[in-house]
Amino acid sequence: MSLHSPFSAIIFCYLTFASRLAFSLLGSLRGSVELPCVYNQLPDPIEKINVYWQLRNPPKDLVVATAMKGVVDMTFVDERFKGRAHLNPEGLRAGDFNLSLRNLSLHDSGTYVCIVLWTPSYTDIFNNTMVELEVTADFNTPVVDIPEPGKLLYGQEVNLTCTSQGGLELPIIMWINSNDGSRIHDGRVHEVIHQDGDFVTVMSTITFNITSNINISCVIVTKNGNLTSLHYNMEITPEVASPPNALIILLIIGGLVGAFLIGLLLKGRCLDRTSTYEVPINQVSDLGSG
Repeated sequence: MSLHSPFSAIIFCYLTFASRLAFSLLGSLRGSVELPCVYNQLPDPIEKINVYWQLRNPPKDLVVATAMKGVVDMTFVDERFKGRAHLNPEGLRAGDFNLSLRNLSLHDSGTYVCIVLWTPSYTDIFNNTMVELEVTADFNTPVVDIPEPGKLLYGQEVNLTCTSQGGLELPIIMWINSNDGSRIHDGRVHEVIHQDGDFVTVMSTITFNITSNINISCVIVTKNGNLTSLHYNMEITPEVASPPNALIILLIIGGLVGAFLIGLLLKGRCLDRTSTYEVPINQVSDLGSG
C-alpha cells in the first residue's frame, strides 16, 4: 500500500501515539488561526520525515495538509481546505509544522491532529499534537438610532433603538449611563430577536421621559467580550430646561389676585358715593313752616 494513499493518512489517527500534546484555540468566522505543532529536535533530517494534519470527522477523517520528506504536498488534501490550509516550507527543516488556516468557516470547528512520522517505514510516530479548534462568530459593534440632537424638551418621551447582528448565541443587551457606568433601569425596554440560519440579529428599544441631560450607550455582552456603541449625549433644550407651565401659573395667580384687589377698591369708592344724606334740623323746620 502506497504511503501517499488517502487511506494510509486516515488510519494514522487511530494508531497508538507515543505522546500527546493538547491545545484549545478560538477562531473568528472568516478570520485566521495558527495551530501549533513544533519539534525543536527532530530524530532524523527533514528528508526522512512525513507530516500529516488531519481533522477528525467521523466516520472519515479529512486530510488538511501534508509534507512528504520535507516538501509540502497538496495531493491528498481535502477540497474544503485547499487554498486555506498552509504549512511553512521554510520552517519544516527547523521542526516548525504549524498549520495556518485562513478564511475560517463554522464547519472548521473540531479536533485537529498533527502526526509526524519518520523512516525507514514511515509508520513510526515519534510525537503528535492534538488541537481543539472552535470557530465563533462575533456580533458587530452595536449602533443606536437616536432623536435629532438639540430638539429635546423637558419631560419629552424618547425612543432609542440599539441594533447588532452576526453572532451565534443570544447575548445580553444593556443600556448604560456613560457618565458613571451605571445601568439604566428607568423606562420600558423591548427586545426583538431574529435568527437567520446560524446567525442572530438583536434589537433593543428603550422608552423613557427625559428629565435631565444624559450620556447614553448600548452594550452587547457575549462570551467573547463586550461590544459598546458610541456614547450619545442627550441634552434638554436650555430655554425650556425647567417646567414651562410654572411661570404661566404664577402669572395667572398674580393676575387674579390683582383683579380681586382692584375690585375691592372700586367697590369701596362706589359705596362712598351712594351713602344716605340726612337733612339738617333747621332746614326741616323751615320746610314745615312754609
